[in-house]
Amino acid sequence: MALRKMRVLCAGGDKTLAEWDTQTISQEQLDAIEAEFNAKMRQGFLAADVTEGRNVLVKKFNRNAETLLIPRVQGG
Repeated sequence: MALRKMRVLCAGGDKTLAEWDTQTISQEQLDAIEAEFNAKMRQGFLAADVTEGRNVLVKKFNRNAETLLIPRVQGG
């Protein structure tokens, strides 16, 4: 059993957007999580696979990865 999360960096640190068990998640739930990932990517977020300290930028959703979404840096 492998629990995975998709998190996003925000003003308060990081926030869990989704958490799932890779062996028991339904395809419908997985599709919803992937849709959220894709929406964030279209908004300009960066995504990193942080599974076990891997820390590699990714462009596609991986159901087996621990994912951290990083918002685009904006000046002000």
